[in-house]
Amino acid sequence: MQGPLKVAFLGASGVGRTSILQQFFKHDFPKDHIRTSKRTVYRSCLVCDTCIRELMVLDVPPQKYFPIDNLAEWNNGNPLGLRTVHTYVLVYDMGNLDTFQYCRNMRDQILESFNHRDFKIMVVGNKVDMVSNPHTQELKDISTLVRKHWRCGYVECSAKHNYKIGDIFKEMMGYPVGGTAPKLEFSQSIGSKNRCTIL
Repeated sequence: MQGPLKVAFLGASGVGRTSILQQFFKHDFPKDHIRTSKRTVYRSCLVCDTCIRELMVLDVPPQKYFPIDNLAEWNNGNPLGLRTVHTYVLVYDMGNLDTFQYCRNMRDQILESFNHRDFKIMVVGNKVDMVSNPHTQELKDISTLVRKHWRCGYVECSAKHNYKIGDIFKEMMGYPVGGTAPKLEFSQSIGSKNRCTIL
């Protein structure tokens, strides 16, 4: 078994980071918005094909700045463990495109703070159910920017309706999402390929 896959969910206040994680890990959607004030850690295991991977997900309050080095993170007074993460998931509210600017700024800071370390960045557009037209030019431009220019994974979802929440974690694990590639299913059976089981 490999070591834990450490993931951090980052985003502006109210974009639904916690709701996505509650939906995935607890099959629950919080009715009221409660502002994230401290780090919460979610743990589980995923069985993908023949690989078992421990998953450790950090839900952290909105950060103004990404820690430029380990010393900066420790001097913060409340180290969040952001510099040892394998995947950064940047979440924005599709109904409030100003929240995408937070993702853009955080991505730039993450890239500037590391010289020689492997990590993955992906972007998640949440609250697709709140958008009257999800095919506006602005949203297409964001998708193109993320996928083609940043070369990052991109998923549009709805935590409220549990729509494409599993796709976030499929993308995170490196499995294809959408298109003509083989479909990966989260399942209680591990008898076939391209399936993931959440333990």
